[in-house]
Formats: sequence, structure tokens, C-alpha cells
Amino acid sequence: MTMRLPKGFLRLTGTALSLSAGLVLLGTQNATLAATQKAATRHSAGHKTAARHKPVHAAPEAIQVTGSRAQRFLTTAATVNVLSGRELQALHITSPKDLAAYTPGLTAVNATSGSTPVFSIRGIGLDDYTGNNMGGIGIYQDGVFAPYPVFYTGQMFDTQMVSVEKGPQGFDYGRSSTGGNIAVETTKPDGKFGGYVNWGYSSYGTNTASAAINVPISDRIQNRTAFSYINGDGWQRDIHTSKRYGSQDQLGLRNLTRFLIDDRSNLLLNIHYTRDKGISMSPQDVDGDAVNGFANGTVGVGPNASYKAVNVGSNRVGRNENGGGVSINYTHDFNWGQFVSTTAFDAFRRSDYDNYDGESISVGDYHWNDTSLAQSHDMHLKMDLAKRFHLTVGIYESWDKINGAYTSYRSFLLGVPNGNLTDRFVQQNVSTGLYVSTVTNVLKNLDFIASGRFSWDDRGFNGGTIDDAGALTTKGAYLSRLDTTHSYARLTGRVGLRYTIVPGTLVYGTISNGYKAGAYFAAPVSAPQALDYVRPENMIAYEIGAKTSLLNNHVQIEGALFDYEYHNRQTLFVAEMPMNITSLSLGPIPRARTRGGELSSTLHDLIPNLDLRGSFAYLDAQNISPVNDIGGLPLLSTVSAHSVLPFAPRFSWNAVARYGIDLPRAYRLTLQTSYTWKDNMLVALGDPNGVTDKISSFGMRMEVGPKTGKWTAAVYVDNMLNKHGNTYSFTGSDNSRVQFLQTPRWVGCDLRYNF
Repeated sequence: MTMRLPKGFLRLTGTALSLSAGLVLLGTQNATLAATQKAATRHSAGHKTAARHKPVHAAPEAIQVTGSRAQRFLTTAATVNVLSGRELQALHITSPKDLAAYTPGLTAVNATSGSTPVFSIRGIGLDDYTGNNMGGIGIYQDGVFAPYPVFYTGQMFDTQMVSVEKGPQGFDYGRSSTGGNIAVETTKPDGKFGGYVNWGYSSYGTNTASAAINVPISDRIQNRTAFSYINGDGWQRDIHTSKRYGSQDQLGLRNLTRFLIDDRSNLLLNIHYTRDKGISMSPQDVDGDAVNGFANGTVGVGPNASYKAVNVGSNRVGRNENGGGVSINYTHDFNWGQFVSTTAFDAFRRSDYDNYDGESISVGDYHWNDTSLAQSHDMHLKMDLAKRFHLTVGIYESWDKINGAYTSYRSFLLGVPNGNLTDRFVQQNVSTGLYVSTVTNVLKNLDFIASGRFSWDDRGFNGGTIDDAGALTTKGAYLSRLDTTHSYARLTGRVGLRYTIVPGTLVYGTISNGYKAGAYFAAPVSAPQALDYVRPENMIAYEIGAKTSLLNNHVQIEGALFDYEYHNRQTLFVAEMPMNITSLSLGPIPRARTRGGELSSTLHDLIPNLDLRGSFAYLDAQNISPVNDIGGLPLLSTVSAHSVLPFAPRFSWNAVARYGIDLPRAYRLTLQTSYTWKDNMLVALGDPNGVTDKISSFGMRMEVGPKTGKWTAAVYVDNMLNKHGNTYSFTGSDNSRVQFLQTPRWVGCDLRYNF
């Protein structure tokens, strides 16, 4: 591993102390960490004693972060943002994509109608709208890695906590990633009977229902069953047919069974299922009239369209998704450490129709038809040796396969009936990793961090784009085809120092490099060059930061400055294809760089009954190397040196205030207000239309219930100012501008009963 200090790194180091002094009351790290740190136990949540620990009666089904995990996040030499299950509920976060509004440096958008969310941490991701590629962010559900976007489009329900770990990962668990990890952890079974029932009703006839029941089957077997269902009318309306789009019909089921083998060992069986049969959102084509010569909105909705107006016509739009799987987690505690083994298998079937072009004619509509399989196993051992040396060693392996047929309906553009282009392909990936991570206490308050990983990936692709109607070549012939396999091995590592100034306050500095496997572009394209393999992405990351917990854990502050240098950054470009067709294609940026900083903090009950949280992030992301073409295909717009990288808003911030008021008869009223704001950002390079608006949302919530927490009733409003910003836009196949808009004002109520 080769690392070199950039010229600005010493200047970053010089500002580390001023960073911790200048932190303001901003943050997303939840206040439950403070309470749970005091209750830290020696063993993990999987230990038998922890599993039988009785919750406080005053707050049934309270979502808490276990003490050992709280300690880890507060002492990790990296930026980690955490949201508890209680916060997820209060902020109406129901999917991983919703986390971005309240996490500094994290962005998430739907590149299509919702089946392909694109995540980015500090400008690192993969802005691909197809379904066959993982991004630079590792998404985990209960320790299981999700290799394809479809695996994390479902709901988050009965969630204990979500953590966002930033910077190159893969040294402590899982798969190598360049940007970070998002880890979702569900609430685990325990030894006490209990649960909850939750029902809500909100705008556009949306009903939500969720429940969980925890049953101790015996002294050594515990079970927890949970479900969630969302059903609602769409908020969009067709300008001609009045049909609604963007409706929801989502179901999620999960059953967790924990077997307490002995006082030190337990096994957790996780069986889960999800399905989605909603009607997809549709974008607006605001330039369709002028480009194609039609008037009165017969093609597009026009430049001054209502935020609800779409033009789908008779085009088929809908979603039919089903997925599920099983995982087994085995944990054994030793006096000197812990062994963890997680094995999982998941499958997902998708058949979605998107009005991707925003028009009622077939310019570029899509049918996403694929089946994904994924198997993985992670096994690691954590050891504390001689009280000065902490060691983690592990191995990760996975196999995944996707069999797809992605069809682009282009009969209007190609001028022939059934003028469709279909990419039929099979992609198969094998990934293996060996990792080791150490923390050595070299002086009383000084720790030296050293980690390493060997990764090996083998990725194969067989398929290409077929001309279904013979518009460009012989009917049924391939316009582009690829049959290839690429293997790649990479050593990555991390070194750093962590200094504890006083208990609860530390500063750190790390240098690490990250690696992401190569990728194939599976969208229907008419040029062979657009289908080619994109080599792996590599990155060197420098970070300095500070964390502190003050005034008996009532104030928590975290901040960091970072500098990332990319080599062969994978990203989307808009290129000119044959027959004057524009199309997205995946390609590399030889060199790019991102610099920035983040601040986050929590003020918990310092003023009685008041919690304040917020965060602020700054990004300066730009490509160093200019790009003029992709495989010889000219770009729609040349990408010059020092232009901005996609999915990297320069500024973003959020704030949440929550205040409790004691009422007569042992009741309590809680008032909450929240505000989120993100700067505009690019979504693809070489695309003059590929830029979002500045997105903001203001929300309020009021809930009341007995102080025992037996039940709560709440009313809320999200996006109260009814903003309609453009969250994702691009140049369509006919060179028109197409855009997706943010969800409008949403008003609702929730009723929850704990037992």
C-alpha cells in the first residue's frame, strides 16, 4: 500500500484543535448513546444476561443502543452517525433512502421511479440507474451485505438503530467499500413478552400499519415477529387520463428466533420477506412540447407544469417486486473476546415498468425485469490481549448473480412500431476478503491503529443489446455484446493515531485507502463502446477528527476534516450514440479529489426536557482529469478539469428540536420541529440538464401519551412549506429535459400501543 501526504494535510492537522472548539449545536448522533453508555455491559447484546435484561416499565418497547455498541461509536477513530429506532419513527424514516436528510454528507435519490436508489457518502457512490451494480457504499441489514440496489428498496421496520460509518471500510467486517457503510439493525428478541401495534393515516389516502410481538418460547428460545404494511393513493395525476401515480402497496414480514445455546453462545435465525406492488412515480418532461413540435401538452407537461402533473397516457407503469431470504448469526463470547459468524442467502424478483421519459409516447420508457441471488458469509474474531492490544481477524466471501432483461421502449424515437432495445444479460460475481484490524495502546492515552485487507473479485458478464424490431439493424440482432470475465486482487490498509485527552474526549487522524470492484453497464445501448467493462475504483483517504461527550453526557460533539484522492472513479456520463440518440453510459474519471468537513452534535436535556440535534457538511468535489469521450463516444457536454463531481452538494445541513411538557394526570406532550437543506448537485457528467435544485423540507410533530409510554398519539406534517424541488433530472433520449420532483406536503397521524 502506497500513501503520500497531500500538501493540504498539514494545514488540516493544524486546524484540528480549532475544529473541536468551534463546533456548534449541530448533529444527527442520537441522544440515546448518552444514556446507554452508562449502562455499558461487558458482553454484547447476544449474551444471555443481556437477552434477559428487563426493560424499564416506564417506556415499553423503548429502542436503545446496547452499551458495547455505544462505546464503539463514541471511541471509533472515524466519523459515525447514528439514528435510533425511536428517532426513525419520530422523523418518519421508513427506507434507507430517507436517512440522507438527517445524516451529514449522505445523499440518496431515486435514479428511476424508486427501484434503483443511488447512495453517496461525501461524494462517493455510483450514480448508475440500472440494477446490476453496487455502489461505493456498503449497505448491510443485520450484518448481511446487499450487493444490488433492489435488496435495499424495501421498508425499514421494527428497527433498533441505523449507523452510517464514513470513509473506506472492510477492515472490521464485510466487503470492501470506498465511501463507507450504512448498517441497519433490527430489534432483536429478548426474554420478556411484549410488543406494539402502530397505525397511521396520512395524505393521499395512505394507511400504514406495523406491529411486533416478542415471545419467550422457553428459557433458551426467544422469538420476535414483526410486519409493516403501507398502502396509499398516488400524489401525481395524469393531465389527460386523471390516473394517479406514485401510489404505495408495500408489505414487509420478519421473524427472528434466538437460541441461547449456553451462557456464552447464541444463534439468531432471521427469516424475512418483502413485496411491492405500487404504481411507480413518473417524471415530468418539461421540454417535450418544444423539442417535438407538439402543442398544448400533448407530449410533455410543459415548462410551467403543476408539481402533480404528469403525462403517462396509456403507457404501462407499475411495480411487481418480491424478495426474501434467511440468515443465521452465531455469536460466542470468550473472557478475552468474541467470535461472530453470519451466513445469509437472499433472492429478489423484479418486473417494473417506468415512464422514464416523462411522456405519453415511447421515447425512452423502461421495463426492468431481473432476478437477483446473493449468498454471503462473514466470520471474524475479536480479541483483547494484555489490555493494550486489540485484534480483529476475519474472512468474508460472497457469490451473487443477476439475470436480467432491461427493455427501453423507443418506438416514437426510432420511427417503427415496437421499436424496442433490450439488454439481455447474465452477470455473476465472486468476492473474497481477508482482513485484520489492530489497536495498540502505545502510551497511556495514545493508541496506534493499523489495519489491512486483501480483496479478490471475479466479475463476469454475458449479454448485450438486441434490436427487437429491426429499427437499427436486423431484427433480433445484437447492437452491442460483451462476453468477458475480469479478476482483480487488491491490498488496502489503514493507519492512524487516536489520543484521549480526557475520558470522553478524543482526537484522531487516519490515512486509509479503499477499493471497489469493477462494473458493467447493463442499460440498452446502441453502441458497443457504452457496454464495456469499467475497471475498479481506488481511493486514498486522509481524515482528522475530534469527538467529545461533556457534562455527564448531556452534550456530544463530533467533527472531521477529510481529503479524498480518487483513481479511476466510476461515474455516469451522457454520450452521443448512433442515430443522434443520447444515452447514459458508465465510465472512469482517471483522477478526482474531494475535500470537506462535517460537524454534528447533540444537546440532550441540558435545558430540562429539551433535545437539540443538528449537522452541517461541506464538500468540494471535483475531477482533476478532463474527459472528452467514453470509449470513443463523444459526450453530450465536455467534462473539463476541475468541474464538479456528481452527488456532492457543496453545503448541506439539518436541525431537530424536541421539547417535552408535563401535563396533568401523569401525561406528557412532546413537540418536535425539523428542517433539512441540501445544495444543488450534479447527477451525471456531460449532461447540461443533470443538476438538481436546492432541496429543503420543514416538518413538525406533536405527540401525547402517558408518561409510562403505554400509548402515544401523534399528528405531524412533513414538507410543511410544500416545496417542489427537482431531486433528479437528466437529458432524455430525444434531448429533452426530464425531472423527478420531491414529495409534496404530507400530513398525517399515528397511534401506537405498547404491551
